[in-house]
Amino acid sequence: MPESMDISSRVLDSLVTAGLITVDQLSVVTEAARDRSTDIGRVLRERGLVSEADVASVLEHEMGVPRVDLSSYAPEDEALALVPATVARSHGILPLFEIEGMLTVVIGDPMDVFKLDEVAGEIGLEVEAVLAEPASVLGAIVQYYGDAAATEAPPVAPVAEAPAESTEDLEAAFDLESVIEPELASSYDAPPAPPVAETDMEPAPLVVESPIQGEIVSEPASVGLPEMSEPLLGVESLEKIAEAAPAAGRPAIDLDVLAVADARKVTMLVTEILEDAMAKGASRIHLLPYKEEFFLVYRVKGGLEKAGSAPLSMQSALVDAFKSFGKLSGVPANMPALGRVHTHIAEKDVVLTFSVVPTIAGQRLVIGLAPHRPQPRSLGELGMSDAEERALKAMVERGRGLLLVAAPVAGGGSSTYYALIAHAASAGKTVYSVERSVDYEIPAVAQVMVNPGSPIPAANFIAAGLRQDTDVIAVDGLRTVEDVHLAVEAAGLGKLVIATFPAADISSSVRRMLDLGAEPHSLAAALTLGVGQRLVRVNCPNCSSQAASSLASSIPGAPKGLTSTSGSGCPNCSKTGFRGVTGIFEVLPFNETVRATVASNGSASQITAAAVRAGMRPLVSSGLARVTSGEVSAEELDRVLRFSG
Repeated sequence: MPESMDISSRVLDSLVTAGLITVDQLSVVTEAARDRSTDIGRVLRERGLVSEADVASVLEHEMGVPRVDLSSYAPEDEALALVPATVARSHGILPLFEIEGMLTVVIGDPMDVFKLDEVAGEIGLEVEAVLAEPASVLGAIVQYYGDAAATEAPPVAPVAEAPAESTEDLEAAFDLESVIEPELASSYDAPPAPPVAETDMEPAPLVVESPIQGEIVSEPASVGLPEMSEPLLGVESLEKIAEAAPAAGRPAIDLDVLAVADARKVTMLVTEILEDAMAKGASRIHLLPYKEEFFLVYRVKGGLEKAGSAPLSMQSALVDAFKSFGKLSGVPANMPALGRVHTHIAEKDVVLTFSVVPTIAGQRLVIGLAPHRPQPRSLGELGMSDAEERALKAMVERGRGLLLVAAPVAGGGSSTYYALIAHAASAGKTVYSVERSVDYEIPAVAQVMVNPGSPIPAANFIAAGLRQDTDVIAVDGLRTVEDVHLAVEAAGLGKLVIATFPAADISSSVRRMLDLGAEPHSLAAALTLGVGQRLVRVNCPNCSSQAASSLASSIPGAPKGLTSTSGSGCPNCSKTGFRGVTGIFEVLPFNETVRATVASNGSASQITAAAVRAGMRPLVSSGLARVTSGEVSAEELDRVLRFSG
C-alpha cells in the first residue's frame, strides 16, 4: 500500500491538517521510524510531539473512527480465527468482524493505530480500527485468546443492571404526543398491530450475515453465500497462498488469456470467474497482488481458496475489466473505489459489491457476492414488539425531528434503517437517502451512494438533500461532526431525519454525538425518538431443550428459577445449535426530562437513567423476553450484552 494510502500515512496527514505536527516534524519522525524499523507511533510518543488524546481526537473527529463498548459487544468467532493469538497480544488488538476483505479491529491505545499496517501485512487482509477503553481491550484479549503471560489483564466491565419493564409499561411509555405533533396525535387512532407470527424455522433457509453492513439476509446457502455445515477454515497468509496449489478437484481458472491484449477474451474471463465463484459457493472474490504475481482467491465457507495465479504484469487488464463491469471504469488506478451492480449469474439474481484499493504492488480488488433482495424486511420481521413497531411507524408517518438508530458496527442498524425508509416511502413520503452501501434498491426513494474514492464527503450530499424539497432526509451512518450538524439542522427545518449512528445503545450514541461537537441544546431539541439494537442468534427448534441455568437467573429482572433453552446441535442447524438471528431493541421517545438531561450535557449514565424513568425498556429486558420465550439462550444473551460481568 503506498504511503499516501496506508493507515499510518492517513493518520499522519490528519495530524498535520489539525496542526498538531508540522510537515518538517512529519518528515523527521517518518525517517526515524524507518531507520529504527519501528512504528511511527513509538517515535511520536518518545519525542512527545503528540499525546494519546491528540491521536484519539484526530481518529474520532477528523477520520470518523467510532468507539465501541466491549462490555456489550462480542467479536465474531470467524474474526478471531483470522488473527493469531501472538499477533493480537503483541499488537494489542482484538478482531471484531470481517466484511468484504476488510477486518475491523479494536484498539485501546490510540497510538496502536500505527501498528495496523504491519498487522495487515501479517494476516493478509485490509484492516480498519475502532476505539475502545484500554482496559476493556486488554481484558477481552485475555478472555478470547487466553493469558499467555503471568500478568493479569483487567476484566471487561459488565453491563450495568437496569430494571425490566413489562410490555404494558412499554406501550404506556409510547405516548404519541411526545413523538408526533399534538394535533396529529389526538386524531391518530392506530389500529392494533397483528401479532408477529412465530417463525417456522423447520423449512426456513439459512439466515446469515451478508457482506454488506451487517445486513440480515434470509436466503438459501447455495446462493453464493457461505454454508455453515463445516468448520470455518483459518485464513491463510499471502505467503501460504503463494505456495498453495488450487483446491483439489477444482480446476484452476486459466488466466493465461490475459497475456493477449484482447478485450473480448478478458471480458469472457470476467464472466467465467463470476460463474465459477458462484458454482463453488464463494461469498467473495479476491484479486491479491503479491511480489511478482497476483492471485485469484475465493472465500468459501470462511476460508480462502486459491483459484489461479498469473504474473503481476497481467493483473491490471483483469482489474480494469472488473471495474468496467462494476461501472467504476472512470475511477483512476491510484484512488480507492466502491461500486455495486445488480446482475444475473448462473440463473440467479445477485448483487455484486466492488471494493478497489491501490497498494504498492497494484490494485487490490474484493468482490462480494450476495443474493438480490427485492425489499427490506419489516420492523416486525426484524424482531420488534408490536408497541415498538407502532411507535416507529407513527413517527415515520407523522413525526418530525431526529429519529436516531444506534447499533454497533454490524449490529443490524442498516436493516432497521431500510425498514424505516421503505415504510416512509410506502406512506407517501418523499425520501432522500445518503448511504455508504446500497443494500436494497427502493424505487420510491432517492438513494445516493457515497463513494470512498470521491473527494466529495457525505456531508455535501446531506447538505444537497436539504434543498431537494423532501419530507424525509435519511443518512445511513453519521460519522463526522459536519454530518451531525446537518442532521440537526434538517430536523430544525421541520423535516423528519432518519439516521444511524455507530454506538452501543441510545444513551451512548447521544453522548458520542455530544463528544463529536454537537451543540447540546440544539441536539436535545432535535431528538424525537431513539432506537438501540443488537443481533442475537436464535435457538434451533429441532434440537433445543430446557435446562436449569444459574446464568438465566442472573439476567437483570429475571425471576428466580428461570430456565434457559439452548440448542445442542443437529443436522438441521449444521450442528451449531442456532438457526438464524433476530434483533433485540430498546425504543425511547425523547420527552422533556430526557431532553433536559441532553441539553445539560449529561453523561451516558445520566441519559440512561432519564431514559429508564421515561419508560424505556432496556436492551437487557428485551433480551430477557427472548430468553423467557425460549427463542434465545441465556448464554447467547450474555455473549452479546455481558450482563454476567
